[in-house]
Amino acid sequence: MNEHEIVVVVKTFFINIFIYTTFLKLINKKINMNILVTFIIMSILNAIVYSIFDTHASHMFIIFLMYFMQCLFLRLIIRENEKPILLTNLIANSIVYILFILSSIFEIIFKILIDMSPVINLILILAIESAFLILLLRTKRLKNGLSFLKNKKKYDYIDMIMINISSIIILVYCLFGINNKKSITNLIIVCIIMGGVLFFLIQKMLTLYYKQKLLKQTIEDYKLEIDLKDEKIKALAEEKYNISKVNHEFYNRQRALEMKVSNLINSSNFNMEASEDIAIIEGIKNLTKEYSEKMEDIKFLEILPSSDIEDIDDMFKYMQAECKKNNIEFNVKINGNIHYMINNLIKVNKLVTLIGDHIRDAIIAVNSSDNEYRNILAILGVKDNIYEFCVYDSGIEFEIDTLLKLGTEPITTHSKTGGTGIGFMTTFETMKETKASLIIKELGKPNVSNYTKCVTVRLDGKNNYTIDSYRKDEIRMKNINNRDINIK
Repeated sequence: MNEHEIVVVVKTFFINIFIYTTFLKLINKKINMNILVTFIIMSILNAIVYSIFDTHASHMFIIFLMYFMQCLFLRLIIRENEKPILLTNLIANSIVYILFILSSIFEIIFKILIDMSPVINLILILAIESAFLILLLRTKRLKNGLSFLKNKKKYDYIDMIMINISSIIILVYCLFGINNKKSITNLIIVCIIMGGVLFFLIQKMLTLYYKQKLLKQTIEDYKLEIDLKDEKIKALAEEKYNISKVNHEFYNRQRALEMKVSNLINSSNFNMEASEDIAIIEGIKNLTKEYSEKMEDIKFLEILPSSDIEDIDDMFKYMQAECKKNNIEFNVKINGNIHYMINNLIKVNKLVTLIGDHIRDAIIAVNSSDNEYRNILAILGVKDNIYEFCVYDSGIEFEIDTLLKLGTEPITTHSKTGGTGIGFMTTFETMKETKASLIIKELGKPNVSNYTKCVTVRLDGKNNYTIDSYRKDEIRMKNINNRDINIK
């Protein structure tokens, strides 16, 4: 075997190893020892076939022959039918070939400085490419694979774009074998441009995919909300029926007692004995107690929308029970998938603490208000592509001094009704840890039918504190310590 054949075999072997590895990374499948051994065997077979056809067929024919051999081998390993083998392998090929050409450019620089044999040249190119590939596959966009390749559903427009771009890149690599130096230079420029377009499109496709996924989740949430409303209507109708049934059951008994009392009062012997008096009173008490117990049995708590996180749902249910005790209407709205939020942005125990602290503050605020509208609304999820937790309430407003000192010391507007200020201290600690922002929006003075304020913890990575209030001028004047607060 001469030097040229050695270079061809080694080059083909490692390029195939790179392609198989990239393929598995794109679909986020781990490489175990069995798969690694299989890859090595398949790459050896690819290299042998390439060396056989090297002098008897065009470069383009051999590349596409390698591609279809890879697809065949991968289908034997990846038995999951929903995995798009052809498209994923095409993208993997284009990535590896782009990096090979870029590595060749760096190798040319070394070659100008040091005269090296073809084998050493190849080893250097492969070493540079392997470094590029490791760095690329560890990037945020690719470290967990490409979502639209892992998803069972088809997105034809994405497939067509990726097929076209990847095919052009592989075509460019095939033409890269031309010896004319000027042609090679032009092809390198074209390849770099096409490579940039490919990665730009991957980023855009991922963004579009996530938006579609979020839209789908939002639609499903709305459907769930409609179903919950239907269940609520059904439950209310059932409650109305049960109340009517109880009233009907006790109506005649109440009328009988009423008649007995009326007859006694109207009788000539109105001075009844004490024992009979007591019997009537006890009868009324027992009837009232029985009626109250019957009514209590048919009371219910509304079904809240689920976040699919048990700890969060339990906290919302607990706060719902607390609101019911205080005669406060409580509503919850979940927007989007909360799993990403607790897996990437905030720990579930921190989020549960935030939920409990701020709904508890809202309950105290409502109880401290004379507003007839007693309502709290908690919203958790995505708004404008940012995760946040938000609490609206119809309670009293914050005192301005409290607003300006939140997070710096345990201060509260409701110290006489159970407030401690510790909740906001914990909130600011969580904000610092997660780089979240706090937005307190005052919606206006207490009204018979409106919320008065909204407290939002937004996981936007900015770690800001914003006060959005109709009292902004007064707040600015009192901010004598010039604390870094966005007041608008």
